[in-house]
Amino acid sequence: MKTVIISDLHLQASRPELTALAFSLLDNIAKHCDELYILGDLFEYWLGDDACDTTATEVAHRLNGLKQQNVAISIMHGNRDFLLGNQYVNSFGGQLLNADTITLDIANKKTLLMHGDTLCTDDSQYQFYRRMVRNSGWQNDFLAKSISEREATARMIRSTSKAHGHRAHTEKIADINLDTFEEAVTCNGVERVIHGHTHRPGSHQHAVSGATVERLVLGDWHTDYAVIAVCDNDTCELMIWNGNSLSPFS
Repeated sequence: MKTVIISDLHLQASRPELTALAFSLLDNIAKHCDELYILGDLFEYWLGDDACDTTATEVAHRLNGLKQQNVAISIMHGNRDFLLGNQYVNSFGGQLLNADTITLDIANKKTLLMHGDTLCTDDSQYQFYRRMVRNSGWQNDFLAKSISEREATARMIRSTSKAHGHRAHTEKIADINLDTFEEAVTCNGVERVIHGHTHRPGSHQHAVSGATVERLVLGDWHTDYAVIAVCDNDTCELMIWNGNSLSPFS
């Protein structure tokens, strides 16, 4: 079984080159796999399933084409598109993973898939924000607003987030907390963790309770390349997709 795992595409109407790169992956690589997992932040932001723009509609159409080729598509929320709902995901026959994590057997290892933001517990300001926006009451209030009101609120949040993101990067608090990582590994009894969010792609080996645990970090998407995970029955490794071909990430 071949599995492709991606995250942090941050698709948006103002960055058509990202959508083109995503479509090139779907057309050339993903259609030959059995499963596609999108570990959050497919979109730069999401105002609700009733507020789809042209980019979101085109993405759903292309993902539906993939589904018609019997590729199973699963998607989880990121820190940007946490309001993604079943109405949109059902439109292309995907499965919305509402939990923060999912455990699977991939390439002969019990593997934990997650967006990755829950591992960044050193960033207390972000974790406070996350608890707020993931609260069902907050989400219901937000979605009850008009689309224009939601857009205004989202602009304000993004402005604050960008300012904090610069601070977090400067202070190096946006990466994962190793104690939190080890707790997640122990609680789920896994041998491998695959996540995104930090935009720091790489392959890591961690010693947890006397065992070696592999951690693969997916990359955020750029104009001309993306770092993704490609797994088969025996191997799971990070690869670079440049729009035409795959090459090993190192």
